[in-house]
Amino acid sequence: MKIPVFDLHCDTPLYIKKKRFNHIKPRDLNPVNFYGAIFAHFVYPREKEPFDAGIKLLLKTINYLKDKPAINILYDLKKSNSRKTNIILGVEGGHIFDKNLTQFETLYEFGVRVFTITWNNSNKLAHSALEDDRKGLTKKGRDFIKFIKNYDIIIDLSHASTRTVLDVCEISDNLVIASHSCIRKLNPFLRNIDDKAINAIVDRGGVIGINLSQKHLGSYGVIDHILYLYENFGCESAGLGSDFDGITDPVMNCPQAYEKIANILLHKSYSFKTIEKIFFRNFLNALKRDVQGVTSV
Repeated sequence: MKIPVFDLHCDTPLYIKKKRFNHIKPRDLNPVNFYGAIFAHFVYPREKEPFDAGIKLLLKTINYLKDKPAINILYDLKKSNSRKTNIILGVEGGHIFDKNLTQFETLYEFGVRVFTITWNNSNKLAHSALEDDRKGLTKKGRDFIKFIKNYDIIIDLSHASTRTVLDVCEISDNLVIASHSCIRKLNPFLRNIDDKAINAIVDRGGVIGINLSQKHLGSYGVIDHILYLYENFGCESAGLGSDFDGITDPVMNCPQAYEKIANILLHKSYSFKTIEKIFFRNFLNALKRDVQGVTSV
């Protein structure tokens, strides 16, 4: 059974830059397979000039996508197009700011609408789960969260420490999600998300995208992680964030992965409407629930 997915995290821009493709291929980017995807733009913390490198990567993605008739780059988060694949541009990691936080305004003007506050490393804004799960936002990070409140931007809390998630959810006016995180209760890998953090995000109307990495899933399957969310935090909490093109150990291939997940859920007597919610409607509904930012390009 085919249900299009809104995949909450794909690292495909790295392969657009290389001019070759890995998990996600151009032919897959159509509304039959993808309602949409968040394309994360990531540069390594060791990059000499991370902001310049990030802008160059972003422009390569925009130039690649802009003339493709099946693609809609989603600048207004409430105006998705069901006849196209809606791509949201994201940036992963606060280490991209190598000068000052006003660099964010440049990213926004270029169309960035999702900002993942940390990667595996902590940065000047916040602590990551892998480096210190008990430390959260820095003073500069709190200033940053306040700075972006008037922008129509989604804050992505995958990779962030539990304390960072709780701090952001406490003070932010923006939509918050965890785009590509499995459940720490099922697999105690620190990069996975803790129940307290899930609860904080869901209470704010956000969703959790389940990662398709074997390392993140552990001894449980994709379905187990989805159903954990469904049974403990409600159907509206669950989404899919494959981390395709960013992981080396996917348990399923794209786009066959989504069809297989849909078939398993259907076999477990979950309704078509429920599977649609998990695949794309939960995220679309989160976008429609008053994202507080007001600035637009």
